[in-house]
Amino acid sequence: PAGMNIPLMNRLIAEGRFTEALHVVKEDIALPYILGYICPAPCEKACRRKQIDDAVSVCLLKRFSAAAGEDARAVEAAKNRMASGRKVAVIGAGPAGLAAAYYLLLQGHACDVYDKSPEPGGTMRYSITEEDLPREVIGHELVILRSMGAAFHCNFLVTEEVFHEKIRDRYDAVI
Repeated sequence: PAGMNIPLMNRLIAEGRFTEALHVVKEDIALPYILGYICPAPCEKACRRKQIDDAVSVCLLKRFSAAAGEDARAVEAAKNRMASGRKVAVIGAGPAGLAAAYYLLLQGHACDVYDKSPEPGGTMRYSITEEDLPREVIGHELVILRSMGAAFHCNFLVTEEVFHEKIRDRYDAVI
């Protein structure tokens, strides 16, 4: 469903090329370590391999590549800080906000993420149990975003008044 090149990811993992496998995953999926825990696996339900034996465990493979590989693009973006000169505010540090921040940062845009909660993660942190999604997994993804230059502003409720007074005119775009 995400359009990810699953066969290529599988081949790279089988060859022990975990960083390259992660690069394939991150072309289409910004938070694969998290998704490896909570994805409902629609691709596994449609897997043709089921006709022979069992579906390929795509979620577990994404999780493995995220744990074993290094996000080379994020590292490169953090090193080079190829600034576009643009600054974007992302309202909400849930899955959509974090994914938006990842791709914005890859493009060289400065990115401030605002959230009303004490810590980033949204529903992933506050509605999914620790058993289903370990908090260190969320932390792992946040370390990557911070290393790329994301600035998080937590305990920051964006009301209409706050938006007009503190956000709208300070950014080139708001998500």
